[in-house]
Parts: sequence; structure tokens; C-alpha cells
Amino acid sequence: MIVDIDDLAAFYASPLGALVQHRLGDTINRIWPSARHDDVVLGYGYTTPLVDLWPMADWHLLMPSQQGVMAQPDAPPTVLTDERHWPVRDDSVNRLLVLHGLEAANQVELVLDEAWRVLRPNGRALFIVPNRRGLWARRDKTPFGAGRPFSGRQLRQILQRTGFVPARMRPALMMPPHMLSSLMARLAWLERGLSVVAPQLGGLWLIEAVKQVPAPLSVEKARRARARGSVGVPRPALSPKIGSPKIGSPKI
Repeated sequence: MIVDIDDLAAFYASPLGALVQHRLGDTINRIWPSARHDDVVLGYGYTTPLVDLWPMADWHLLMPSQQGVMAQPDAPPTVLTDERHWPVRDDSVNRLLVLHGLEAANQVELVLDEAWRVLRPNGRALFIVPNRRGLWARRDKTPFGAGRPFSGRQLRQILQRTGFVPARMRPALMMPPHMLSSLMARLAWLERGLSVVAPQLGGLWLIEAVKQVPAPLSVEKARRARARGSVGVPRPALSPKIGSPKIGSPKI
């Protein structure tokens, strides 16, 4: 089941959604402490709640067609896209953030192929997905109860198969989703402790991955085979940003 864009926006506007946004921000900042003004950050899925983490970065958002797109005031450039063909130039972004993207994908490996393609050599991606063992993946009153959850081992394996080197991995949302958001907020100290002693209980996994260049030969062969099996669509290139010719930004 795919969560509609209206449902995602409504969830993050709720008290529970605001708490999730805060918890994700804390965990992301422990993995990626900052972003420079010249960083090109691409968000895929529904990453609008995370844009305020790095206000100085050059943000661009892609939303998959099965989810839908929503125009929001003061949001970065946002494009509705086919998950198999992102309108982004090769090797053009140095950070990629994926939220509500992998678990909702029709073909996860094709999404990861596109992620690998658009990242610069040694660029870094951060994937946020529901934990298969966690309670949040079992409750469909939140967006994390829809789609495909992952175990930590599954995540590492699929990233390696698509040319990434898995790096740091952190859990998030240690408290059960049926708990009152006000009580969750008061138990922040307990959440931090549980993330250290029992990470497998977390509702989400956040895993950092680095683009491996060159990709292993087996990965390239598998990628070419997947490309032959998908229907090609025109792919707009990234146009250079004014005053910064080496940095791209998606055409709108």
C-alpha cells in the first residue's frame, strides 16, 4: 500500500508527526552534523519535513508519481518523477536523503540505481526506512506501517548489490507508536538509552551509504540488465546554477 501525499502531509502536521520529525532530525544530525552552503542535497520520497535541517544547502525534492506531489509555500524546487528515471544529471549531487521512498518503491533496486547514478563519486546517501522488527511497521495508523519494511541485514545486502558501501547505521523511534506523543517527548532520555542497548527494537533504520566508484563488475552487469528491462523515458538534464557552473539544479 502506498501512502498518498495528502496523508503524509497530514501526518507530519499532527503532534505525533511533529515528534517524529524532531526525532529524525536529532538522529540525522548525529550522522550528518552539518551541510555547507554549496552542498547540493537531493530529497527523494517525502523529505519536506527535513528541509529545515540545513537551510543553507541547495535543496531539490523529488516525489514519486505513485505518491503524488504537493506544492507548499517556501518549499525548495519540487518535481514529480518516475521512480525509474529521475530528472537529474549524472554525478550532480553530493548528498541524497530518502524518506518514504524505498518502502513505497515498486522496484527498489531501480530506485537505488538512480540514487547511485545521480550521486557524485564518493557522494553519500542516507536512507530512512521502517524496521521490519519494530512496532512502527506493524501499525498502519502511521505512514511507516505501509509498504515494505526492512531488516538491517536486508538493507546492507541490497545497498551492496547496487554499488553502495554501507556505513553508519542508527535506529530511531524506540517508543511504541500507540503511546501518547506527549509521553514520548518526556521519555526522550529513555529513547536515547534504548537506541544504544537495543537498536533492533527501533521503529526506523537510518543507514548511510557511500557511492562506490567504480562499481563492481557484477553490479554494473546487473544494472545494465535492469535498464534493458525498463521502459525508457526522456530524462531532463540538470541545468547549471547561476554563478556556480559545477553545481546542478533540476529543471522545473
